[in-house]
Amino acid sequence: MKNLGSIRFAGPSGSAPCSWAQTSLLQAVSLAKGLAWACTWSMLAACNQEGMLGLDLLPENNRFPTITDSVELVGSTVMEDSLQSQLPSALLMGELNDPSFGKSSASFAFQVLPTSENIRLADPDSTLTLDSLILSISLAGYQGDTNTTLLLRAHEINPTVSSSKVYFSRDPVRTTGTPLAVRNFRYRSGLVQPINEPADSSSGTVVNVSGVLRMRLDGQDGFPEGSNLANKLLSGRDNVEYRNADAFVQFFKGLWVEAIMPPDAVNNNRTGLLLQSNPLATKTGLYLYYRSGSKRRRLDLMLRPVSGSRNIFRFDYAGSTLLHDLNRHSGSDSSLQISYVQAGSGVKTRLSSDSLYRVLRSRSGMDSLSLPAGNGWVIHQATLEFENADTLAFGKIAPPAQLFLVPLDSQGRNMASLMPDLFESYYDGYLRNGRYKFGITRYLQKLMAEGPKGYDLAVIPGNPMGNLARVRLKTRPRLRITYTRIP
Repeated sequence: MKNLGSIRFAGPSGSAPCSWAQTSLLQAVSLAKGLAWACTWSMLAACNQEGMLGLDLLPENNRFPTITDSVELVGSTVMEDSLQSQLPSALLMGELNDPSFGKSSASFAFQVLPTSENIRLADPDSTLTLDSLILSISLAGYQGDTNTTLLLRAHEINPTVSSSKVYFSRDPVRTTGTPLAVRNFRYRSGLVQPINEPADSSSGTVVNVSGVLRMRLDGQDGFPEGSNLANKLLSGRDNVEYRNADAFVQFFKGLWVEAIMPPDAVNNNRTGLLLQSNPLATKTGLYLYYRSGSKRRRLDLMLRPVSGSRNIFRFDYAGSTLLHDLNRHSGSDSSLQISYVQAGSGVKTRLSSDSLYRVLRSRSGMDSLSLPAGNGWVIHQATLEFENADTLAFGKIAPPAQLFLVPLDSQGRNMASLMPDLFESYYDGYLRNGRYKFGITRYLQKLMAEGPKGYDLAVIPGNPMGNLARVRLKTRPRLRITYTRIP
């Protein structure tokens, strides 16, 4: 077999070996690139021509004419109902404050459960000694200003929070008495805490943890309830209180945790801070540290997937611009420029179906201001656009990534069924280029065919129970309708 590596090519006109082949190869590559770019540009140009759609193949009298019309609608800000808040996607605690939305706060209540059944805390004939009781909360994120100092308060609740019951966002929480503990908290991203955990050795072992808020519940002066709870948990028996989850819930109902801003921070119009916790995280619950004889031990009572949990929201609009604009209607008040949307069952923007129906009847009345004379015009596409009134994150709070457009019942409550056009590509309510766009073609077609029937529309946050996001909208959204005439 010949060694191909030894073959040499001689170029024409006495050129050096290989140089002619290399030059030809480069010329071929350049020509191929040029042809590729030419094909690409010709295809892009063709996309803007009727021939790409086949319209130039149709006779003129077989084409369907289209007309696009647009009109400004009128909206108003109304209070949201108290919404179901059990088993939320995020557990919330903290307060946010700004001149437009006033003060809003969130807190959460939850059950803790043993990690197994028939837990025996001590060896036979050994003495139990309390070390400490720690509340641990896994942190998943935040909204607001991390320079804010929050005042944390933990309470024991009664009755419990059941995973099988419905709870509403403004329902109060009942506690057993004074707080278990109170402490100041300052959020620090990436903070690593060394924790001395029980181990085989008498000195234990140091474990570094991050993304976790830890608060001691026992031993604080002025709050004996924390020590009482720690000793109560330490007195539980394996065949009674720690027999199973149901028995333990009868023994200890659960916790309510809140985080508030100091009064001076509110008075100085500080933004505040809202902390978010993932309910599926593994480090939210109680750690009871104790000694059984000479051995140091830890009992884990955690928020588990089967535990009950709920968020609680409160709103104070005193002195806010929202309160001044609440229930005003831009159709009758030309000075109204802003409508509001707020998560946590705060407020929502409402559009009247009667007004929308009258606008549609007027715009499709075949007059010289809308459609040309003749019959057969139908709604081919309809979109509704809301513009964010603030170019930057308002008060250090990012606007909702997505809004929902939902019909309302006769009592003004959000209906369970979503808009049929909700998941249309690009018109799905996501914030893009400062606007929220919704496809409402089917809704308008049904509205024109059946009349308004009292089903107004409302703009609400995409995740109303998982955050306190808010956005100010320009109060006159634009409706764009494309009509097609069918022969």
